[in-house]
Amino acid sequence: MEDLKRHYSEPLVRREIAAYARGRWVGIHCASTSGAGRPLLIRYLWRRHPLRISSEEDAVKLFQLFERLGPRAFYGTANLYARLEAAEDVADLGNVVGCTPTWDVDNVPEAWKATIAAVKEIVSFLDSEGVRRSVYVKWSGRGCHVHLHERAFSKEVLRRFSAFDIGYAVVEYVNSRLAERFLRIAGEYAGNALRVDNEMDVQRLFTCPLSLHKELDRVCVCIAVEDLDRFTPEWTAVGAYRHYEGWNRWEEGEGDSIAAKACAAIGPSPSRPRLRLRRHRPLGEQI
Repeated sequence: MEDLKRHYSEPLVRREIAAYARGRWVGIHCASTSGAGRPLLIRYLWRRHPLRISSEEDAVKLFQLFERLGPRAFYGTANLYARLEAAEDVADLGNVVGCTPTWDVDNVPEAWKATIAAVKEIVSFLDSEGVRRSVYVKWSGRGCHVHLHERAFSKEVLRRFSAFDIGYAVVEYVNSRLAERFLRIAGEYAGNALRVDNEMDVQRLFTCPLSLHKELDRVCVCIAVEDLDRFTPEWTAVGAYRHYEGWNRWEEGEGDSIAAKACAAIGPSPSRPRLRLRRHRPLGEQI
């Protein structure tokens, strides 16, 4: 527990978590387990309020609120919302004001070179489509997340297509173009566990920058695109991590072309939010 407190008391950690989580539906994985033996995942406060972080102070308060449960990993959805006051808000696509297209490059940790090779293919493809300044990469613990900043899409393209559908379509479009290359990488590096899935749905959570992994003693660090060839897992060591602080940048409009192509080729997301009503008190009322 002291290691968790030490890490999450760092000003940079709190600042980066808040910068990513702001506007997103947040989740916190805890070291404590449920009755079924699974690590607790907290997504609501009392009265079914979706968990949210709008400032560094919010991150501190949430850690303190759930401290005895051992808050270990902080997450945020790909979607950003205009309001997060009630459970109904996360089921309303009209409330989604932005979406971060995210490629989940999953693998076993020891096959990290195959993971980075797949990431470089995604980054290169986006570059060929004119998307350069708005791309950032995170090492999530076992693999990588490649993000296309939600503000890379202009208001004009967001009037034509929903942010949620853009997020799904762009990821699917790129994956469909790179599927054979991913298979080749898995073979070349003997990384048979390599997967690049489209995980874009309203429930899916992605790790906040500088969060700890839910199980591994690793930090979720951002990696500058130009540093991908130099990256090693040593950069993710707790207490000695190497993190790229310039991840939160974008160029408005540079994602418009690929968004239009993807939405035309792929169409809207087949996933639509469903509101699940609780039959028990929210965890926040039980502690």
